Amino acid sequence: MICLARNRKRRISGDLTQCILLILCKEGAQTLLQLQEKTALQTSGLHNQIGERRVRSGTLSVVSTCDDMVRKKWIKLTDNAAYELTAEGRVEAEGIANDMESVVHRIETHILSPSAAARNATAGYFVLALLKMLAGFFSGSVGLIADGADTTVDTASSGIVWAGIKFKKDTLGTVIILGLMFLTAAILFYDSANSIIQRVHGTLLPISMPMVVIVIELIAMLSMFVLSLYQRVVGNRNQSLALISQSIDSKNSVYSSAAVIVGVIFSLFGIYWVDAAVGAFIAVRISIDGISLTREVNKSMKGQQPEFSKFKLPIEKRFEQRRSDNFRNWILYSIYKDTLSTKHELVASLEKTFRPSYFPTKFNEFRFGAGVDFENDFSVLIKPLVDAAYIIETNGAYSLTSKGKTFIKDTVDTLRYKETEL
Repeated sequence: MICLARNRKRRISGDLTQCILLILCKEGAQTLLQLQEKTALQTSGLHNQIGERRVRSGTLSVVSTCDDMVRKKWIKLTDNAAYELTAEGRVEAEGIANDMESVVHRIETHILSPSAAARNATAGYFVLALLKMLAGFFSGSVGLIADGADTTVDTASSGIVWAGIKFKKDTLGTVIILGLMFLTAAILFYDSANSIIQRVHGTLLPISMPMVVIVIELIAMLSMFVLSLYQRVVGNRNQSLALISQSIDSKNSVYSSAAVIVGVIFSLFGIYWVDAAVGAFIAVRISIDGISLTREVNKSMKGQQPEFSKFKLPIEKRFEQRRSDNFRNWILYSIYKDTLSTKHELVASLEKTFRPSYFPTKFNEFRFGAGVDFENDFSVLIKPLVDAAYIIETNGAYSLTSKGKTFIKDTVDTLRYKETEL
């Protein structure tokens, strides 16, 4: 048991160590220069934006990492000045590969699959609905009760989505969600109108325990924000309209919680009708999003592809931009270093670099090259390089301009020699 624990500790000793061990395990002996080039994109990245000459710092030292692994007797230098695995190092590398496969499988099964996301969201909604409803009844906050009712519907709809995904009825689950959203909106309109009428007749009771309401809603705001991000990422990743619908509803819950807090603050100054109006505000938000999502569901039912791109989060767009910058800079590097020139050669280089064979197959699904069709997307990738006058095309062959050579040379030199400063 002690030996196994020690091995486990070594397997998580660092991303660069893992990367080097996997490269040597899958591709055999490698020179220091080869290891530097192959680990550069995996641990740091050539993600300068086109038109900029700034390179991110932080490239880890391949030299010191190799020296450390030589001392541990995981790798050794051959007579040809190349590093290769020892028997102990091979065991370590194979252990890393198995661990990666296992971790990715658990993440995929319990976090990133549509079924897992719907299941996890259902549990989250249930806890929040219970907190809101209890706090709303004890405090007398109409806004909090309305928000709790909305979250209760979210709990039910999330359970429906979960069942729909499991039984391959994703669209049906989405339709049911929309129906529940409109029903909730109608009920909240009624409750809000009734509360305002009670205020006019002087029978509306003030909110008790306002600080409890504020604390509960602050917790709900944070929870719903995280849940919305989670649902949106998984929904976009798997193109699940039901999960994206839920993510939008969760986002609205953030606004609703903020509105409830505003209503409570006004009630502290004796202005009680604001809390009643919050219920109407929530109903309006639900109705607006319900109408918008109905259009996408209608497309899906007609066999058309919903516009998933408009549901992407800013962080997802930023990631895609960074990824595209990596691809474009690698194209420049491949022309500069390997004298590749044709589309076929450059696409093959992108495939090998961003879906490397030395990483486990499942692990590659989470890396930069996952889900990208380099063959079909090549024209999109190459266009900014041509527009920026970094490369030119002549009879189907690409070559660097002087501007492109200067840019990629500065980038590569910085990545290669930055490690000497660490």
